[in-house]
Amino acid sequence: MALDPTTPRSRRALLAAAAGGAAAVAATAAAPASVLALATPVLTETANASATETSLADSGDRTIAFKTSNVGVAPALRVSNAVGVATTAGETDPTDPGGITSAAGIYASSPNATDAAPYWATTFTAVYGWSPATTLPSGFATAIWGDSEEVGVEGSGAVGVRGDGFFGMVAAGAQGGVGIRAWGFDGAGNDVALDVRGKATFSKSGRSTIAAGKSSIKIYKAGVTFSSLVFAVLRSNRSGRYVRAVVPTAGSFTIYLNAAVTSSSYVVWFVLN
Repeated sequence: MALDPTTPRSRRALLAAAAGGAAAVAATAAAPASVLALATPVLTETANASATETSLADSGDRTIAFKTSNVGVAPALRVSNAVGVATTAGETDPTDPGGITSAAGIYASSPNATDAAPYWATTFTAVYGWSPATTLPSGFATAIWGDSEEVGVEGSGAVGVRGDGFFGMVAAGAQGGVGIRAWGFDGAGNDVALDVRGKATFSKSGRSTIAAGKSSIKIYKAGVTFSSLVFAVLRSNRSGRYVRAVVPTAGSFTIYLNAAVTSSSYVVWFVLN
């Protein structure tokens, strides 16, 4: 029997039709009335109310469990979660220390949520994503991945982007690109572009030793060019001795003192670009 495209159909009815209309009707007729009362059809173009979970389980191989699309300025999928009030002890998550009854609007995990944050911990969060460590021989697990030919992820607000973890943020530019670019509000150098609270470490900095009787040392460092800005100072107290010049070249730079040191001496250096 052909479907009437002008008649709202429930999800249950659509799934039954796909599996075979006759078999579905027969199964419904044989079911007890008490069982039928528990199921409420989900209708399209209708604000469906429910006090229990509505779920769709897809056991197919490489099939899409749920798909939606939209034309126009409205979103294809709108999800929200209101802050509730627990009226009974059973409505509160047993792991919730404060009686919070709200959670993220979207709670996503892949491939499992074994060690994901409990629902109550995601309150006041629009989207929460979780992924355990990867079991693949290469690559890494990603909870949320934003991919675009322009901006993959954009954050706005009092704090645009915040990261908490052993490494709060890791950024890697493509070959020949830039890992992190920062600029102030006006973009013209009049506002603070980078504010570091605490120590900062740089891979192109270090400490070297000038041997006794020597007045210079050549240090090899990949990425150094003739246009690099290299700074160096003596770290050992040597009366009358100081760094006279630092001369960079391709892949190295040489630190020159004004005179040879009579004992081995430390110099510390820093390559700015």
